[in-house]
Amino acid sequence: MGMKISVLYLGRMEFPKFRLVQWEDEGEMIKSPAVALLIQHPTLGNILYDTGNCHEHQKLYTPEMKHNYPVVECISVKEALAAKGLTPDDIDRIIISHLHFDHAAGLKYFVGTKAIEKVMVSEADLKEAWFSVTTGNGGAYIRELFDVEGIRFDPVSQDTWLADDLGLFVQKSHTPGVIGLILKTEHSGTILATSDTVYSRESYDLGLPPGGTINKTTDEFFDNLARIKAMEKEYDAELLFGHDFDQIQEWAARGWIE
Repeated sequence: MGMKISVLYLGRMEFPKFRLVQWEDEGEMIKSPAVALLIQHPTLGNILYDTGNCHEHQKLYTPEMKHNYPVVECISVKEALAAKGLTPDDIDRIIISHLHFDHAAGLKYFVGTKAIEKVMVSEADLKEAWFSVTTGNGGAYIRELFDVEGIRFDPVSQDTWLADDLGLFVQKSHTPGVIGLILKTEHSGTILATSDTVYSRESYDLGLPPGGTINKTTDEFFDNLARIKAMEKEYDAELLFGHDFDQIQEWAARGWIE
């Protein structure tokens, strides 16, 4: 029996589209979902990819993040797991694509569990996060969200296979290191999860690089986009994007993907 995957919709942010991708109409708004993937693997156990926002966003998030990327709906990862009949204690391992607030804020729910001692993250992103929050230039990194009690990081510096059907690939775009996933399912083919290196199907199809000031240049985005396109062809894969509201809603409604 192969692994099962479930997309967990964790609420949304709403803000001007130009803050997500390069866009001329500064008045156009966009819904940006928070999301996690729950992976039930026959040998690795329960794996969680990302943890979304937390209910204390008004208290913990910086004024800049609350202004630029306001959370208008929050479903904690703890609540989403409960809907699957699970608790944070049931998670064996956590993989964080990158340590920005809307991916790492749910780590607080795993304090005291075995999963908090096995948090995989890109080594380059971890270094960037620590440097940013300790020099007063945190941006989307917020120390209180990832520097939680008892956390032990397992840094990943290169593409890594945890099992024959579950691979991690490190992308240098959006941050110095964003972990994507290669998920080879038994009945639904291969899925590539890009996280925030490619925000949406529109961004992928039109080649829309990130907006705002997240990427210093667009070169990394286009280099990584070419890599993703090559991987899509190599694995004959379906892509799961980082903040595509319609796709996340649709995939979450599918239940378990096997």
